Order: sequence, then structure tokens, then C-alpha cells
Amino acid sequence: MRGDFVFAESGGDSYQYQQLFINNYNTKHSMEKDASKLMTERTFWSIIENSDRGHNLEECLSPLSEDELFGFRYWWDYFVHKTYKQDIWAAAYIVLGGCSDDSFEYFRYWLIAQGHEAVYNALENADSLCDVFDGLEDPEGEDYPEQEDLDYAVQNVIARRTGDIDYYYEALENYSLPTYEEEEIEFEWDEDDEESLRDVCPRIFDRWWDNQL
Repeated sequence: MRGDFVFAESGGDSYQYQQLFINNYNTKHSMEKDASKLMTERTFWSIIENSDRGHNLEECLSPLSEDELFGFRYWWDYFVHKTYKQDIWAAAYIVLGGCSDDSFEYFRYWLIAQGHEAVYNALENADSLCDVFDGLEDPEGEDYPEQEDLDYAVQNVIARRTGDIDYYYEALENYSLPTYEEEEIEFEWDEDDEESLRDVCPRIFDRWWDNQL
């Protein structure tokens, strides 16, 4: 036996080995906690709102239990996936003057930190982000619409608590979290066609195309 895997040494024992492997697998995964049940969406957004657009996110997460931290992680990943949309990408491209795959991911971290209203409005109409961009206090500094560090907030809190930077990944094995695979986007805009960008996000284009952050 090596880890969770059992290898058959003879054909006659194949079925027994397969059943043992399945039983071991099912036992392990039945012990995992469903992270979606460890925090409500309302609590998630309350933490985000109290974080001052993500500036104090780790401070807000520090009092939480390990279960709550992984519950928070569930909703964080959920909305990172949910906001993977071509029109939101267009908004990011316009305001930033370009937006790679990685930049768009960091943009979505920033977007989630803007709160429930900003995210749900953007999911309905990406052009609504024009108002969010206009309201940024320090758009070229702390409020710049790419915030990679926010994605590490849970890991950082757990690392400080345990003194072990790898403990997060060990603890992760105790929780059931979905693994998202981003589907290929069908773009309604082309980076070489300004009018196509304007068609998707007219307000953002008129306000920010010549005033990119």
C-alpha cells in the first residue's frame, strides 16, 4: 500500500484491490468538511464590507476559526470564478489600458473587495463599474484595480497563527472545495477594435479610454 493507492499484484486479486481502493477513497473523502457549509454568503460579504475594500482583509479574517477561514475561501473562489466574464474583462481592459490573463485574475480579486453591490451589479452589467472606478480614492496606489495579494489572505492568516507557511495546504486536505476550470470565453470585443470595446462598456470607454489608470 502506498498512500491511498493499492496496487494489484495478481489478476485474481484485482477486484479485491479495486474495492479496497474505493473504500479507502470514500472513507477519506467522507471525512472532508464541505467548505460551502462553513460560512454563509451573507457573512462572507459582511467581512468584505468591513475590510475597507480589502485594505484590512487579513485583520478581519484573523479572529475566524479554521473552519470559518475555509468557508470564506469557498466563497472567495466562487466569486473569482463567477466574475470570469468577457464583459467584465472588457471593463478591465479599458480602464487598465490592457489586461492579460493574470491581470484579469488580479482585477477580479480587486472587484470582490469592492463589495456585494459592486460585484452583483457588474455581473448584471459590467458597465456599472464606471461608477466604482470613479469612486476610487487612490486609483494609482492602494485602490489600483489589480490586487494579487488579496488572494493570499487566508493563507497568510493561517501561517501567522501556526508559524508554518505550509500548514494551509495540509489543512486544505480536510476540506472539500470545488476546483474550477475556466471555460473558454466567447469574446464580443477585440483589443484591436476600439468600437467593439465601446459597444460592450460604453460608459467606461468614454470615461476611461483616454484616461487609463
